[in-house]
Formats: sequence, structure tokens, C-alpha cells
Amino acid sequence: MILASCLLFQTLDSTAAEATCVSLPVTDGAHYGYRGYIDAPGNYCLQRDLSATRLFDIHAGGWKSFGSEGLISISIPFGSKGIQPRGKGTYTIDLQGHRLAAEPDEMVGIENRSGGLGVTIRNGRIEMARGSRLNKGILLQRYERTPTVKWQQECAVGLKKCEDVPTPRDANGRAPTYANSDYLIEKVSIHAGGRGIEMGGGGNVLRDSVIEVDSRVAVFQFGPHAVIENNTFIVHGKGDKTPFDATLKLRDAQGAIVRNNTFIFEGGLFASAPAAINLLDSKDVLIEGNTFKGFEQKVRVNGDSTYTLK
Repeated sequence: MILASCLLFQTLDSTAAEATCVSLPVTDGAHYGYRGYIDAPGNYCLQRDLSATRLFDIHAGGWKSFGSEGLISISIPFGSKGIQPRGKGTYTIDLQGHRLAAEPDEMVGIENRSGGLGVTIRNGRIEMARGSRLNKGILLQRYERTPTVKWQQECAVGLKKCEDVPTPRDANGRAPTYANSDYLIEKVSIHAGGRGIEMGGGGNVLRDSVIEVDSRVAVFQFGPHAVIENNTFIVHGKGDKTPFDATLKLRDAQGAIVRNNTFIFEGGLFASAPAAINLLDSKDVLIEGNTFKGFEQKVRVNGDSTYTLK
């Protein structure tokens, strides 16, 4: 009787959630495939698979590049000058088990171009073209600094060429602070030639997901108090090496928690395993209950970092 009541409650709860869910707007790009676009806060559900097919550009004499375009893009209305929304659950995307797949290079599964915060993504599959390091599963980078730190720097956080360089301090020796971006990614499966997830800001959560990449970095998270739990990360170690490659890269990640994850390196016979976790300027990081397979080093410290490994 208790089980039946629980099942009934779950069904009612699910039905209620679906009733308040708005169908995610989708456009038919003809030869380009289907795309999803969100330009206002809300609770969205995807009603169909989305895909992008390869298209030959006669004028360029090669396959068309899509310039990091997203299969689903969160943006702001053209000409909007208002303050962008923030807070947990501002944008919720329930993929409802659907598949996002892209054949061309230089594409992203889901991207946030709105400047808004509080993006939740759950329940689906993202498959980006394999073999290209430019293809990414999810890109949620929203970065804010204190007013005392200027944007105009040679190496701003968020630029790949600078992601392993310690962040410059201000005139008073203070490190930059991050606004809470409150990104939540859960119950997604990502396969990508490049990175699975890049996200920045404070209070982000990644859980209950499977991230598999051809490259050497599955997830790059910058900002404090991230929670990375109950995930499986698989890297194949292809592409150029850099000194601080790692399956999970955390920077400026004070107070982050990394627990109950499985890290798997499946490189070729002569491929070398990068570290499973790299910490840059990340203090008081808790790493517990994780499983590591095929790595020579579990945790690498870069910059001013401290951690507890259990």
C-alpha cells in the first residue's frame, strides 16, 4: 500500500511538472537541421530530437563550419537592454529523453548566450561529432568579477589559452570573485569529440551523468563551491597534450566537492593517462568516494590549491 501511494505521488508530481512545462521552441533549418531557441526565462520541455547535418559549402570548397552554434541556444531578445535574469531554475530545459546530435564540426549541444544565470539541463542525450576538439556538449560560461578587477586583461578567465594561468590579483592582492551562476546539469549523457562540459560561476552542480570525450578533458569548471557527484567520466586521450590536462579541471574552485564519481581513461596502447583531477588556485576541495581507472595520478595541484582526498 505504501509503495502504491509512493508511485501515485510520483505520477502526480510528474504530471504536474509536465503541465507547467512549455514546449521548447524549435525551428526547421531545412538543410541545416532543427534548432531550439529560448529567449525568455521559463520551464521548457523538448518535444523531439534535434540534429544538424553536414552541409557542403560550394563557395568555400569544403564542409560548412557552424562557428560554435548551439543545437539549443539560450539568448536574449534582439535589442533588449534590461538586466538579465538570475536565480536557480531561471531557465529549465528538460530534454525528456530526446537526443541532440550534430555531424558538423564547431558545434555545441546547448549554449547559454543570454548572460542570464540559473540554467538547469536534465534528462537527455547529446552527441557531438567525434574527432573534433571544437565540438562541445554543453557550454554555460557566465563570469563576473568584482568592480576592482578590470575585464581588460591579457588572460581573462574563460579563454582556453589562459585557463591554466593563475588569475591575476587586484591592486590589493585579492583574487577575483564569482557571482553565483547556479547551473545544474543532471541525468545527461554526453559524447563529444572535444569537451563534454564547460561552465563557470559559483554554486554549479553536475550529477548523475555520463560524459565521454575523445579528448583529454571531459569537464572544465571555474568558480567556487561546485558540486560534482555521481558521474562517470570517460576520456580517450586523443589530440594535443598540454601540461595540465585532466579529466576534470577545476580552477578558482574554493570549497568544491567531488564525490562518488568514476574516472576512466581508455586511451590507446601507447597513450599516456593525464591526471584525473587538476586543481588550479582551488582551496579546501573535498575529493571523496571516487573510483579511478587507468590514471597514473589522481589529483594534480596547480597554483595555490589544497584538498582532502578520502
